[in-house]
Amino acid sequence: MNLFNAPLTIHQGAVTISDQPVMLVSADYPYYRDRPDNWRDRLTQLKALGLQVVTCYIPWRHHQPDAASQPDFTGATQPNRNVIGFLQLCKELDLAVVVKPGPFIHAETNYGGLPDWTCPVLNSKIEPLRDAQGNPCMWGGATLDASGKRVVDWSLPAPFDPEFLRLTREWLAWVGQQVIAPFASPQGPIVAAQAANEGIYSNGQHAPWAYDYSKSGLQQYQAFVQTKYTTLKNYNRLHEPKITTWEEVSAPREWDAPAKLTQLRKFIDWGEFQAKYMALIFTEWSQPLGTHLPVVVNQNPPLDTPYGLDAWLTRVEPEVWQGKHYGFTNWVGDVSARPSAFGRYLLTAKRAPGINWEENWGFAELYDPAYVEASTSFYQTLLVLNGGATGFNIYTGVATAHVDANMDILGKTPYPDAAPVNEHGELTPKAETVRWLTDFLAVHGSEFIHCQPLQVAGWGFYLPYVRAAAWAPPDQPGVPKHGQHLADFQEKMRAQNLDYAVFHLERATQAELAAVPQLFVAGSMFMSANVQQKLADYVRRGGNLNWVGELPEVDENGAPCRILANIKSSVRVMPAVDIAPLLADPGGFTVNTPADLWLRVHPQKDIQFLTVLIPADGSPQVEVQFSINRRNHHLRLSAAPSGGAIFRLEGGKVTSYLIKGWNAFLGHTVVPHAVFDGQELGANLPGDCVCINGRFYSLQPQLS
Repeated sequence: MNLFNAPLTIHQGAVTISDQPVMLVSADYPYYRDRPDNWRDRLTQLKALGLQVVTCYIPWRHHQPDAASQPDFTGATQPNRNVIGFLQLCKELDLAVVVKPGPFIHAETNYGGLPDWTCPVLNSKIEPLRDAQGNPCMWGGATLDASGKRVVDWSLPAPFDPEFLRLTREWLAWVGQQVIAPFASPQGPIVAAQAANEGIYSNGQHAPWAYDYSKSGLQQYQAFVQTKYTTLKNYNRLHEPKITTWEEVSAPREWDAPAKLTQLRKFIDWGEFQAKYMALIFTEWSQPLGTHLPVVVNQNPPLDTPYGLDAWLTRVEPEVWQGKHYGFTNWVGDVSARPSAFGRYLLTAKRAPGINWEENWGFAELYDPAYVEASTSFYQTLLVLNGGATGFNIYTGVATAHVDANMDILGKTPYPDAAPVNEHGELTPKAETVRWLTDFLAVHGSEFIHCQPLQVAGWGFYLPYVRAAAWAPPDQPGVPKHGQHLADFQEKMRAQNLDYAVFHLERATQAELAAVPQLFVAGSMFMSANVQQKLADYVRRGGNLNWVGELPEVDENGAPCRILANIKSSVRVMPAVDIAPLLADPGGFTVNTPADLWLRVHPQKDIQFLTVLIPADGSPQVEVQFSINRRNHHLRLSAAPSGGAIFRLEGGKVTSYLIKGWNAFLGHTVVPHAVFDGQELGANLPGDCVCINGRFYSLQPQLS
């Protein structure tokens, strides 16, 4: 389905054209790091790989290095500032475009793409973003230290500082008027715009005490508290210490071991504010664009810290983003080799349906040597698609070698080092994997989205618990160890190849909860009456509630509320996560060796997608048994570790498949082969192979 000039919308996280969901596969091209005379060739190469969509940052510091001059979008001051010409080429080549104007972009650029003149160090009119200790939040600037090897850190601007806010609005208005408006779909190639980058300053996953304690940030918090509680009487009834004016509202800065709910509530308030604050930023950094196009967000995954899952869930609440569409990025490292990264990345995909806007297909030297080979990226792409992603981005599709010092003072090239198209415009071995994956999803992607995962359980999170748990040490009584319990649940479910849903309990409907027979919640002494009643109704209608911790005795305001305690005999209460009820059912997968298995089932047709992912330390030989539609199936698969395969089944037969047998990084050159219920599939020589509706291709590695 052609995305160019189409009336594109995003519905329930998926790109939709003519009421049909489309698997959006895109590639990033940092045009500002390349020469304009390369643009046409590189775009043509991407299109030849089956990619219909290009993403690109529009760096503020690149197009407006001088505060006294208007932005240059035509190349008048430097040829590769001609983003207008770049978009004209995209239009000529029928390539759709998603633009990302920041204002902060990261992208390994000086000062995250912000102009020097927005830095509080250089512009005294702008206040810095501050953490709970009052320290300025830092980012690599545009100068080197005395050694000439390390970038000097500069303080970041407070997003709501009036002067910085004025400048960002001005920049985004320029982009909206001069870049987006003339090229907006359906007349032009731009089909969507991204707001901000991975939170605000690529810090969307940071702890609640990391920011924003600037003067302007705290003013936003006081306004939030006043709106939430409306009167000082209401506030004082629920908080300690009491206040006499709204100006006395103070943000928590460290955990002080609250002994009761009225003392705990400030941490819950601050956590709720973090999500609303993020939503305000997304509005401030998209509204000035003045566009009718969909606005997307690319949230980075949780940090690998004891508070990481709770801090991430605290800040990331897509339900309050007012029409901005959830999406995410990678950057957790090799998921096939790190169990923690696996769980954190999978949670990112499960939190809400959306597009993976940055899958690492290019950076080996900078992030992890495993990405020198396509197998790792292939594994991670299939993982999040099965987790709920509705598309993915090849980041970056093209390597470049022509950056200037204003954009990247270190200037190391090529950037990146392992892209599908290298800096000379040549296809690398990764390109063939990209081509086959895009071909497979071009035929079956919409169908894949229609299919539903077989989820036997759900994890329900109650945000007031999460907001408190992000601050609390592990041994704090009265506060659920939510993130630890969630990580434990994920690990145990993965060990048994059991899929699950993730529910925001305050937002989930009864119909959504009823879709899973077992629901797990990590609880504590308090919970709102509405959520308690929702869970009690779930039990009354036949659901099985598994409760980790103590059942609540009061509501969120401290008033007696024993809705769940009154049905304690119908609730399975336990001190730690125990998934034993799920193991009593003989259904599901049986596998002879550690591997991650996923099955998606079409709701109306006899069509399924089976994905087998082999961890980095796994065996290339996997044997699987499972049942679906009263049929027992048996699969023997040979594929590379840190790789795997995907199969499309119809009427109990494999009609299309993709098997990854080559992983040069781990030294595996496996013959990609499978036997499904006696049906022989695959190749006879080591390498990779794909079959799409009877069309078979294989690729053998060129070994030195």
